[in-house]
Amino acid sequence: MFNFFKKGKKGETSQPTEDKLPKESKEPVSAQGNEAENGEEIIDDISYIQEMQHIRGTWHQYDVLLAARGYGWDTIVEWAAYMEEADLDDISTMTVAETVNMPETEIIDEYRNAKVSIEKFDKLATERGRLSIGGLSRVLKAPVKIVWFNQTRVLKFFTVIDDDLLMTKYIETVIRRTFNTVDAMKLAKPAPKE
Repeated sequence: MFNFFKKGKKGETSQPTEDKLPKESKEPVSAQGNEAENGEEIIDDISYIQEMQHIRGTWHQYDVLLAARGYGWDTIVEWAAYMEEADLDDISTMTVAETVNMPETEIIDEYRNAKVSIEKFDKLATERGRLSIGGLSRVLKAPVKIVWFNQTRVLKFFTVIDDDLLMTKYIETVIRRTFNTVDAMKLAKPAPKE
């Protein structure tokens, strides 16, 4: 299995890497079964989730490797703006980092004072290495923080929810941008292994 995250030191955000995690801290997620196994409806398309790992804790961390090309800064900002409109209420944190490995800077106060959408927020006009936003998910009825890493295939989700199947459906919906559609909160066929 391709292990693409390394656990950071206490107080640090973990960063993408090809080093292996300690065995006790990682758990591959394979919630993408078929209808016969789990009774879930599956859309007629291949999943955009190549691999997902669940790291349990007070805040559950779901590390996702996309089964697609890496994404860039404009896509990240559009994605964050979509989430602001489609699912996240009471955005309580927004951070940026100049590069993937740099410490993050909280910009939520500037965002709130600007009184604009994420897409029009001037602090996001300049390309950065990382963006995260966190708020209350209307669909999950729980707090969620999403972290995008520029020019990668990696996403991270932090939440209090300890449910691999529910989070797989949620993450698939985030990736496909299908909130409020007939395909919302549905699984897709498993992506082929690399």
